[in-house]
Amino acid sequence: MNYLLDTNAWLNLIQAPENISPVVIKVITGQTSIALSPISIVEVAQKQTKGKLELTAPLEEWVERALFTGIKLIPITADIACDAYRIPDFHGDPADRIIAATARRHQLTLITSDKLILKHTDVKTLSTRV
Repeated sequence: MNYLLDTNAWLNLIQAPENISPVVIKVITGQTSIALSPISIVEVAQKQTKGKLELTAPLEEWVERALFTGIKLIPITADIACDAYRIPDFHGDPADRIIAATARRHQLTLITSDKLILKHTDVKTLSTRV
């Protein structure tokens, strides 16, 4: 396992793969497993509950389907939680910090479209941008 999806990349992979570059789709499909932080499930639930995200099924069912074979949840550990606030000059979103720290702690490349994260040199990234 070499890659971690951020929340937006995970959502696009499931609901709008045309928003992910063909190169990244090829990378993802070539992996036996891709990592995901459980905080991404929290973000999806939050967006759906607030009416900012329309899912193709009820939340629990959508999550179950979206965690298809090959996506491995990496638990949020104390090391990850602490590292989330050790990343210098990183933006304030706690979920993005946890996701970035997960990638750092597990030496994974973070698949993202977030411009702030893509510019950051303390996190290895791969852009989903088409």
